[in-house]
Amino acid sequence: MSSYKLVQFLHEYIQENCPDIRDFCGSPEDVQDVICLGRKKPRRKRAVISSRTARRWLNQLGFSWRDIRKGVFFDGHERDDVVEYRRKFLEDVYDMLPYMVEFNADGTMQPKEYPQDCCVGGPGRRPVIFITHDESIFSANDGRHQAWIPENGTFLRPKGKGKGIMVSDFLLPWSRLNLLSLPKERQSELAGAGVPLEAVEFFEYGKEEGHWDGQKLLEQVGKKALPIAEALYPGYQFVFFFDNATSHSIYAEDALRVAKMNKGEGGQQPLLRNGWYQNETTLMTQEMFYREEDSATGVIKKIPKGIQKVLEERELWPNEGMILECPKPRCESCSKKCKDCTKGTRCESCKERKVHSSSCTPKRSCDNCERRKQRCRCVQKQICALCKRKRKEECAQCQSLPPKCDSES
Repeated sequence: MSSYKLVQFLHEYIQENCPDIRDFCGSPEDVQDVICLGRKKPRRKRAVISSRTARRWLNQLGFSWRDIRKGVFFDGHERDDVVEYRRKFLEDVYDMLPYMVEFNADGTMQPKEYPQDCCVGGPGRRPVIFITHDESIFSANDGRHQAWIPENGTFLRPKGKGKGIMVSDFLLPWSRLNLLSLPKERQSELAGAGVPLEAVEFFEYGKEEGHWDGQKLLEQVGKKALPIAEALYPGYQFVFFFDNATSHSIYAEDALRVAKMNKGEGGQQPLLRNGWYQNETTLMTQEMFYREEDSATGVIKKIPKGIQKVLEERELWPNEGMILECPKPRCESCSKKCKDCTKGTRCESCKERKVHSSSCTPKRSCDNCERRKQRCRCVQKQICALCKRKRKEECAQCQSLPPKCDSES
């Protein structure tokens, strides 16, 4: 129930039942501006509806002020693909059980006979130690606890929780991952070598500081968790377990990801590492960039290839061309190209990758960015008044068309 719907409801009621103030409330906006309940005649200056009147109307409309409670949440644990993935995961863990190190409650290892191809510090397989990752969020808990909720309805809290602390840590089968179980002399020796004593990470998140993501988790693994584990158990193999969360997903900067590539060459796409493809019986290496000499400076630059160039080299690009994403269906009148609109274009200078000569901020640009602006010859996209109105009002005929297709359809 939004405030505008409440005003709209009052507007309709006034038009039918209140002829004395009907002239002052010709639209819902007028209701919000001029009505002043509790008086015989409304004042022409801005007034507001009292909170008591709003509460009474909300109660009559079926809303009640009560605590926000969590409803039933369906997380998809029993989906066919999730069940199949879980089955494969358990099979992989079961295959590692003969190589798994088992601990006592005090942290000492239980005696165990490993397979013949497994030994500590050996060139082949080594005993495996399982290390799990977990994290907790501590928020200020100052969000909304109560709201106007309709009967048999729910209230969705805002996703933003304000500021808080993210605690990310790793767990051994018997304790937290740290060096506190070692003698003080050994701890001092490892600390002098740059190995931290604790693998835990405290991160204060918020609007200014950002949020916990896969890059920060990768740094914690590489700089804290792995060095501590190798110092505790040299010669062993480690298997880290993480939750399947989107915040834990991360790729290398030069990973072969089509999602990071443009259709054309150059632009703001990263330089990817070499790819490969099978040409009959020959394994072909394919560079994902080509070299070009800058006529002004003579410097050899690497220009990333686009999807079209990569597929053309593999002889997979169709003759009729290809679009990367299916456009939203539009009716015949809206699909015609408007001759009054100006299509925007980017100049070659703006397609080049930005290289800052010094610290660059939104308030003060570096010298390279200033020269880049002076060389800019881009043509701004301009939309005519008719197309603006069509976009704003949303063509009813276009809305009746089927939705845009996706990878499954």
